[in-house]
Amino acid sequence: MWFLLIILLTPLPGINHVAVLNTFTTYEACQPERDRIGFEMAESYPYENNFRIVCEFREAKPSLVPVYHERHARSPFTLTPSQPLAQ
Repeated sequence: MWFLLIILLTPLPGINHVAVLNTFTTYEACQPERDRIGFEMAESYPYENNFRIVCEFREAKPSLVPVYHERHARSPFTLTPSQPLAQ
């Protein structure tokens, strides 16, 4: 399973340095979302470079679950297989 992760390069006390943003079945499905989030984060935080947004293959483990908002309701910006791409 492919995980879209945010990795804090300088973690703060009490905050996990890796957070799962979403999960995907293929790298090809993960990469566009990685790019979108990466570009938006770079635009929103132009002087911050203490994080990385990456697609990484990992074996599924119960401890690796998407952050709260993705567990309970898909983000409106995340495409599902039933949603066509806007033309």
